[in-house]
Amino acid sequence: MRPGESPDSFDLVLRGGTVYDGTGASPVRADVGISGDRVAAVGDLSGARAGRVLDVRGKAVAPGFIDIHTHSDLTVLFTPGMESSLHQGVTSEVVGNCGISLGLSLPTEAFSLEQRGTARAGVTLDWKDLGGFLRRVEENGVAINVATLAGHGSLRKRAMGLAARRPDDAEMRNMLSDLETALEQGAVGLSSGLEYVPGMYADVEEMVPLARVAAAAGGFYATHIRDEGDAVEEAVAEAIEVAERAGAPLQLSHHKAERARNWGKVARTLAQVDAARERGLDVLLDQYPYTAYQTGLATVALPPWAGAGTPEALADRLRHEPDLRERARVAMADNGVDYASVEIANSPGHPEYAGRTVAALAADRGQDPRDFVLDLLAEGEGWVSAAHFALADADVERILSDPRVMVGSDAVASTPLGPNTSDRPHPRTYGTFARVLSRYVREKHVLTLEEAIRRMTSLPALRLGWRDRGRLAPGAVADIVVFDPATIADVATFDAPHVFPTGIEHVLVAGTIALEGGVATGARPGRILRRNAAGR
Repeated sequence: MRPGESPDSFDLVLRGGTVYDGTGASPVRADVGISGDRVAAVGDLSGARAGRVLDVRGKAVAPGFIDIHTHSDLTVLFTPGMESSLHQGVTSEVVGNCGISLGLSLPTEAFSLEQRGTARAGVTLDWKDLGGFLRRVEENGVAINVATLAGHGSLRKRAMGLAARRPDDAEMRNMLSDLETALEQGAVGLSSGLEYVPGMYADVEEMVPLARVAAAAGGFYATHIRDEGDAVEEAVAEAIEVAERAGAPLQLSHHKAERARNWGKVARTLAQVDAARERGLDVLLDQYPYTAYQTGLATVALPPWAGAGTPEALADRLRHEPDLRERARVAMADNGVDYASVEIANSPGHPEYAGRTVAALAADRGQDPRDFVLDLLAEGEGWVSAAHFALADADVERILSDPRVMVGSDAVASTPLGPNTSDRPHPRTYGTFARVLSRYVREKHVLTLEEAIRRMTSLPALRLGWRDRGRLAPGAVADIVVFDPATIADVATFDAPHVFPTGIEHVLVAGTIALEGGVATGARPGRILRRNAAGR
């Protein structure tokens, strides 16, 4: 074959679709020829031979979607089909966000929450480092590609447990050493969750040297900032300071402004990003397209100082330290939380609470909502998750309209028939990418289809340094999604979250059909995309 020519035979041809190459360019009607795990040609391939042809006329053909922000390391070992992601057209995920890395977890008390989640599914936490975890995932097989960040909170727990103080010199050296090892083993950067224990105990002086190590290795710094509500501007400034001092590219995770009194602040936080970029800082953001977030009820309702330690320790303190409980109750009076907008998602001791608001449940008991929350958190394991309907749709649109914002689900991969089926995940788990393409492209015209696809493909690939993923062009890895722009839609709701979206026809991962006709094939062609080896 001479340079510039296409082969005359392919393993698979996608015939007659409308091709969106991922760059934001206008689509073209073309065939896509695939040989092995690569795109071999894009154009008129009507005269070529093919082992198989899929007729995709009338459908959009695009690079597989890259979910830049997930927590699927928590479930990948017992949900290797990654069905909730695959059915959205996602072919690659970045796990280990918000400072939480299952691969850096140890069988110690500080990691009780991680151990509880894996044990419930029959998985033993028996690896010692990120490399061991990634090998386990490879041996187990996975339907889509997985890359991971190294979580600061997990590094901190390895070095100093849940201590609410600055690290001493030895502890800091241990964190830096563990981070260097994780990066050598393939982590694509560093993440932090400064709203959570123990990340909340870190300051700028702790984060800068860690982010500097990530940057020196070619990684980036992704952060769930310290406050996404009243102090969101100060928290963005802190993240920018860390990145500038460390010389690290910055990823602002799931950007938003929580609670009505903070709506509209995103115009100012995006202006902060503008100013930092003008100074030369590489700053990008991600977002999920919903007006509710989901996290621990303690994070929603309690002042940060009250949530120290493990969930079990929190429960014990609330039961046996009346002074702490009263101080927390007083602080909760001014947190701006409307408990009619806080809906219980998962409460292990009270599954009947799922789907009901804190305000309604408290009214049933004749209680102040604060007392109901404190009573509930004092029971059993101390862990309850809740959805907080605290975001403004106008803010969601404003953020999504910014060209530096990519799409990230903030989800944990799930399946309707898996070990975590009884959970009530946020519907973003099943619907994020379809929701952007239906609600914000087709219905509200916030983005064009080609621009939305760019945010889901080449933009996250740029952040990750993946040169042959995120674009649909000859030589690229054949991670491809085929969908119907007229019918794609998210179907999952808070009441019925385990429902696949409509309109996703086929998904290919490295040239292998993983979803055909909207049905998972059971193939496990996914790869661990390690730094310096992923997509290059």
